[in-house]
Amino acid sequence: MMTVLIALGALLAGFLIFVALKPSHFEVAREVRIASPVARIFPYLNNTALSNQWSPWTAMDPQAKMKISGPAEGVGSKLSWTDGKRLGTGSATIVESVPGERVRIKLEYVKPFEMSQDAYYFVKSEGATTTVTWKVEGKNTFLGRLMCTFMDMDKEIGGTFTKGLTDLKTLVEKAS
Repeated sequence: MMTVLIALGALLAGFLIFVALKPSHFEVAREVRIASPVARIFPYLNNTALSNQWSPWTAMDPQAKMKISGPAEGVGSKLSWTDGKRLGTGSATIVESVPGERVRIKLEYVKPFEMSQDAYYFVKSEGATTTVTWKVEGKNTFLGRLMCTFMDMDKEIGGTFTKGLTDLKTLVEKAS
């Protein structure tokens, strides 16, 4: 019996070391080409109310209470959510806005656990079309690395990004 316990302890210790040695930095990105100029797309990235028209996160948790604060667009524009069964509690604040190029958003989560990330929207004009890239990056805590051992975060988050970008494409191209 003691040998079995020692073996189980060694396996558990090995697994925890494996998790601890996983990279702490993560990055997920997706892109879409939209048949529209940057000037028509950028407001949907830089304006919190407009971004909610295509964001997959708001549709994912309709029970979450959403609140927009700060300026309507650009630096300081903020979306906060509470009481979400899937989203938990947190906020997304635009911290950088370079018209026609990029928007950087600070994501801060409070529940179910504390974490922060940086999200980016990049736009690049390519003739009659625009490529929009949505990227998130941050540092994984030990708990985050443990979760990533059992689920593919690139696939999970990337799939959500793809849905959002597809919805953005549809919204912008219909309005054009």
